[in-house]
Amino acid sequence: MLRYLRENTGNWIIKFFLAIIIVVFVFLGVGSMNAGKKNQVASVNDQAITFAEYRDAYQRMIQRLQQQFGDSLNDDLIKSMNVKQYAVNSLIDQKILEIEAQKLKIVVSDEELKQNLLSIKAFQKDGLFNMDMYKRVLGQNAMTPETFEAMQRNTIRNAKLQRMVINGITVGNQEAQAWYLFNNTKAGIKYVLIDPGTFSDVFANEDQIRAQYDDHHDLYMSEPKCKAAFLVFAPKDFEDQVKIEEASVRDFYDQNQAQFTTPEQVEASHILITVGENADEQAVAKAREEALSVYEKAIQSVDFSELAKAYSQGPSAANGGYLGRFDKTSMVKPFADAAFSMKAGDISQPVRTRFGWHIIKVTDKTPETVTPFETAKAQIQKELAASQLQDMAYNKAEDAYDAVLDGDSFEQVALVAAKKPVSTPAFTILGSELKGMGISDPGEFASTAFSLVDNEISEVKKIGNNYYLMHVLEKIDPSLRAYDDVKKEIAVKLTADLQKQTAKKAAESMLDKAGNDAANIEKIASDNDLAIESSKLFTRNEAVPGITGSEIIAQAAFSLDEKNGVYKQVLEVSGKFYIIGLKEKEIPDTAAIADNLDKVKLQLEARKQQDYYSQWLAARKENADIRINTDIIN
Repeated sequence: MLRYLRENTGNWIIKFFLAIIIVVFVFLGVGSMNAGKKNQVASVNDQAITFAEYRDAYQRMIQRLQQQFGDSLNDDLIKSMNVKQYAVNSLIDQKILEIEAQKLKIVVSDEELKQNLLSIKAFQKDGLFNMDMYKRVLGQNAMTPETFEAMQRNTIRNAKLQRMVINGITVGNQEAQAWYLFNNTKAGIKYVLIDPGTFSDVFANEDQIRAQYDDHHDLYMSEPKCKAAFLVFAPKDFEDQVKIEEASVRDFYDQNQAQFTTPEQVEASHILITVGENADEQAVAKAREEALSVYEKAIQSVDFSELAKAYSQGPSAANGGYLGRFDKTSMVKPFADAAFSMKAGDISQPVRTRFGWHIIKVTDKTPETVTPFETAKAQIQKELAASQLQDMAYNKAEDAYDAVLDGDSFEQVALVAAKKPVSTPAFTILGSELKGMGISDPGEFASTAFSLVDNEISEVKKIGNNYYLMHVLEKIDPSLRAYDDVKKEIAVKLTADLQKQTAKKAAESMLDKAGNDAANIEKIASDNDLAIESSKLFTRNEAVPGITGSEIIAQAAFSLDEKNGVYKQVLEVSGKFYIIGLKEKEIPDTAAIADNLDKVKLQLEARKQQDYYSQWLAARKENADIRINTDIIN
């Protein structure tokens, strides 16, 4: 069985079952330790959250993380993200919502559930609900219809509850105007930069360097090191043993036709007039009129690229609306249906998608093509050979590791594998000392070695395309580095610190002379032979143009006005110091406020409602009697 699993680790079905086995072992372990306890993970007001609910929630979170992180997801990452606690917390939130919904007598009817299921696009075929599609999608996600429908009832119920809680929370015109003004007022500053690097006459002397070393031995310890021996199993070692039969090549070609098929493609550009998917009829009609106006210009031989640059509201506008080549599955359905029904040179009337109205210009079309077998044959042979070589190297490494499991020493394992062990010099965790030894990735090799204990033999570790067995020979603890070896390093760091302290004191002295008048900044610059700089306008949520990472300066700038034109503190950004004064402020005009008022009200209302709902839920949790079985989480 173990041999079968090892030989088929590339198979997705085996990976799936391995994942299930891992989860089962995790929870069987928990179950055995808590066999004498109640079968519940937590309770809210004496209503139980069962172990089965917790297990399902945990597994769903793990599945989402696997989709997000792929092969990078491991036990350490799962622990660092505290997934078990998050699973419990989510179930507690759900139980709180369930209790509140019961109090308010909120129910979800069968008809509401039915309409919800019918509207989910993942279950639709040609725009209509399809039962086979429904069962297939749920099966792919390891869910039964009963489980999914129960979850959907909860989702609908929670949405009803949320609407009831936030009902009546609105944003008035005055509040929206204030918010728009706050976020869209712009400022410009003038400033003086005091760079520590210009204080070249400041440097650390011998006494300061020696004192730094003597007082801070902990800063000048060597890095821990490791020595190891290893066996490497490389696919190239088996090249003379691989032979790919033509029948295997033909089978691969026949069974993977999609890989050798290039679907029909269109090359096109578009002009997008945006309108929200749920916008009212008036907004949709207004956007369509604008799109029709642009369409009339396009069919009158006006340069389509220039029209896109002038009128398109999509991200491709700067490129003249050019979208490149794409197949039918790459675009939303209404757009794709229109583009693929057109001929090269055609320009479409406005087409509505969830993004808005599109005017499409097709510049070229290419039909579906299939790479012939004879053309694909050489590449298939190469891929099959590479796969077979990889399997042979892995199996040989696993045979060697089986000897480790049988209790053989590393030297005996090497004899079994007919491999000569390679010994490393002492290396740090970065592995830079291993370069030139032919190791696929010295850094990963070093990191793995440091995770082992003295005299331990690793499991089979894939690094690059090769497989390794490592034997840790020695771990070397840090020791104090000799003064002469670190003297230059200390001098550089200490000098930089002294220059920074001197620069800050100089900046503070200059600021004391500036007062409140921004005009005085120019005099400070002149008196100290420094340049005076002026920025372009920026909002309070942006960095100052020309100063990377200067959000702190931007925030300070918006505290300035005509009476207080100079900021009262020296500001540090990226190790440099700034004295800033207000140059100008630009407040949005009445027309801009009016044009954006409805949009701002919607955004601000959504934010207020979400904040209120979160606070409401937190208050209910605060007042609930919540008990957690920490033995299971820990």
